[in-house]
Amino acid sequence: MGKKLLYNIIFTLLFSFQAWCQQSTMEMVKKGMNHIYNYEFHHAHTIIRDIESQSEGSAIPDLMKAMEVFWRHFPIFTKESALSTYQEHLENAYSRSLQVLENDPNNPEATFLAMASQGLLAESYAESGRSFKAVGAAKRAYNDVKDGMSMMDHYNEFYLSTGLYNYYREYYPEAHPIYRPFMSFFMKGNKDLGIRQLEYAARNTSISHVIAKYYLSYIYMRYEYLPVQALRRGKDLYETYPKNHLFKAIYLESLVINQQYQTAAPIARQLQSDRNPYFRIYGDLFMGVIEEKSFFNYHTAEKLYRKTLQLSEAHDMERAYLEAIAYLGLGRIYQHKNDPPQARKYFKESLDRAYTEAQKNEAKSYLN
Repeated sequence: MGKKLLYNIIFTLLFSFQAWCQQSTMEMVKKGMNHIYNYEFHHAHTIIRDIESQSEGSAIPDLMKAMEVFWRHFPIFTKESALSTYQEHLENAYSRSLQVLENDPNNPEATFLAMASQGLLAESYAESGRSFKAVGAAKRAYNDVKDGMSMMDHYNEFYLSTGLYNYYREYYPEAHPIYRPFMSFFMKGNKDLGIRQLEYAARNTSISHVIAKYYLSYIYMRYEYLPVQALRRGKDLYETYPKNHLFKAIYLESLVINQQYQTAAPIARQLQSDRNPYFRIYGDLFMGVIEEKSFFNYHTAEKLYRKTLQLSEAHDMERAYLEAIAYLGLGRIYQHKNDPPQARKYFKESLDRAYTEAQKNEAKSYLN
């Protein structure tokens, strides 16, 4: 877990890279990425082949292939064969980037692509239990993150990686004090500056704007607890990429925390029928919140909260944040049933899993 912060920060580079290349190629990259985000993989594959034929020796096609595999098989870390293919594409991208950097150490395109491929490899190695390789990849990516900080005023895409570093470098040890000694090895950050840089990336980058909005929605929703801002970003992602199930889940959560239950209900029902249990858990959980808080149907809400917990356990998801919401809901229901001992039990379960200050504060308010 000690390296988790760096893995999480650099993991975002899965979604964003800028090809400093001919404008026609850049437009193809943007078009291909839009297809990937919207789960239109056949169209994306055709574009990747065209870029590959026009950009011999570039790392861009390899990184795009990795992204296509990632989204097609999301969550990829549960699928061994897909994970192996994904890592192979990333290793090829890094190798091609190194060939450029050997002759041109300050090449911004190669620096960004090397950073992206190594960061993603670090995350994939960590998730698959290859800790030694994960640490090595993370260290190499960290060096490129630092280089990118000096380039961001010339190449806007670096605002994403810099903003994420600045925010999470400070947030993570605040939320997890046990890791503060470890974090002393990393450059200082600044949460407010990080958010401003992410907002800049959301407005002014060619490709990074998508995942800048994605991470801003999470930061506003779960860490800074600014529901209106979270909804603004979540809605934008959902409306732009309506086929993307992850963006749909984020939008659903942002609607629920803003108590817009009428709009949220049909989206929750869509996710309840999703074939992927990773997304079904969002549908069941937040439909439970809607049943409880909007329809006052406590019996149905309780069944959905229990179903959420069963789904998480059955698929070994370890989704503590979502489990904490389910236990909070069960606690409220048993408080409504006038069963204080059982309610207290569920509130304690929620507190044990609570990931954010908002969750901890709500659970504590019922326990005090």
